[in-house]
Amino acid sequence: MDSGFPGEREVGRISWRRRVRWRGVMVVLGGILMHLTLGTLYTFGNLSPYLTSFMREYGSAPSLTYTQCAWIYALAAIGQGASVSVGGLLERKVGPKLCSLIGGWGMSLGVFLTYFSAKESFGLTILTYGAMFGFFVGLAYAVPLGCAMRWFPQRKGLVNGLVVAGFGGGAFIFDQVQTAFINPDNFKPDKEVDGEKYFDQASVLDRVPTVFLILGGCYSGMQLLAAPLMCNPPGYSSTQPQSQKKESVNHQEGEATTDDDIDSKSPLLDQPDKEEGGVFSSSVPATGDMEKQPSVEDVDDYTLSPRQVLKSRHFYCLWAMFLLNGMGSTFISTLYKAYGQTFIKDDTFLALVGSFAAVFNGAGRIFWGTIADKLSCRVAMLSMSAAFCALILTLSVTSYGGKPLFFIYVCLLFGSFSGSFSIFPTATAKCFGRKYLGVNYGLVFTSQILISPLGVFLSEKLKTLIGWNGLFFFVGAFSLTSFLLAMFAFTAKDKKGKEI
Repeated sequence: MDSGFPGEREVGRISWRRRVRWRGVMVVLGGILMHLTLGTLYTFGNLSPYLTSFMREYGSAPSLTYTQCAWIYALAAIGQGASVSVGGLLERKVGPKLCSLIGGWGMSLGVFLTYFSAKESFGLTILTYGAMFGFFVGLAYAVPLGCAMRWFPQRKGLVNGLVVAGFGGGAFIFDQVQTAFINPDNFKPDKEVDGEKYFDQASVLDRVPTVFLILGGCYSGMQLLAAPLMCNPPGYSSTQPQSQKKESVNHQEGEATTDDDIDSKSPLLDQPDKEEGGVFSSSVPATGDMEKQPSVEDVDDYTLSPRQVLKSRHFYCLWAMFLLNGMGSTFISTLYKAYGQTFIKDDTFLALVGSFAAVFNGAGRIFWGTIADKLSCRVAMLSMSAAFCALILTLSVTSYGGKPLFFIYVCLLFGSFSGSFSIFPTATAKCFGRKYLGVNYGLVFTSQILISPLGVFLSEKLKTLIGWNGLFFFVGAFSLTSFLLAMFAFTAKDKKGKEI
């Protein structure tokens, strides 16, 4: 039978598309698995009371407080913010598989080393479970996002939300692992110093160093399974030699222009929009050889290099909003349990709150990513900032409602701030293209280098002056400012004039 019949070619094309689709699904699943380990950054709020109590009681940091211990989280966030762009560059050099494995195993090594550093000093613990942990998380962080969005360019927000849902959901599993191992008998912290309560039971504290060996083993095993699934779609090339720049025809003047010329005329660089029929058409031809794949630029409105992104005012708007929203995520992630202990005397319940908050953290990323796809990133930003602001300003009412209301509030707070980590990479991809996503999103992520230590410093200094309620209003002011920026300053539009 002649294999060239149109019917047989169509069947072959459908079969090939199904294989490609399933490969893309496996990439997304691998990204979720990798982010489950990277997202254990959010277990710090649950682990902090144990770690702080251990270092106080066993002498490595006798006067350590919860707000001071939050510097570990701050250094992790600084390391992550500093290395996301580095991870994007490393991926282009060594490929997504090796880059994600280097990042994942480097992070796991930091967890292993904390077994020793926690016994020695707070400074060493900041290095291993803070800076080292965060730096390698950042190396691996953007790789699954970039791969997933390259496989599913028309569903950036959804697949982005699915992958980072793993980052948000990692604490659901490992909060319970930590508490079940360290405090299986549900002892309550019964040593009170300056209004804060710490554990002093030897049966609890003796298990603290060992938990880092258990966690590191779990993380490294999961990363070994996830890294081989990371790959780019057929036809994708992360590099393009200068001598092979494609030329496109200027239909109005009949002149050939290079890709750099095209990119430099992007309206995101405050230039006029291209016409509908121009070279930035995002439609993919329905005909052609079924093995031929569209390049990244064929399905993006614009492709801007990092150098060009730094010339766009929309980059600075995204950077500022991400910074402002980061204050809320830093505050809640590190201190929700410490606040809950002021009126709730049940450690197992507080760990359960952290686990379900992680579920909302993960589900929220999918939810907000879907909103960004179906409506716009700007609408999602406005809704997310408004929700978080309203919740944080009224968080103090949970002391009157007890366990049920505290559970609801913490879950909703995690579900609201989580939107930043699906909305902002989606906005970055929609604004500047996916080809340089790892590096460009890394530039946006550098905002966390500033806000994380600032958030911890201000919380530490202001808590004694204005108390918990004052801190809630202080953090709420940051979210309100982000809302105002999204409302009046972020006006990015695609080539059709539609709000991004």
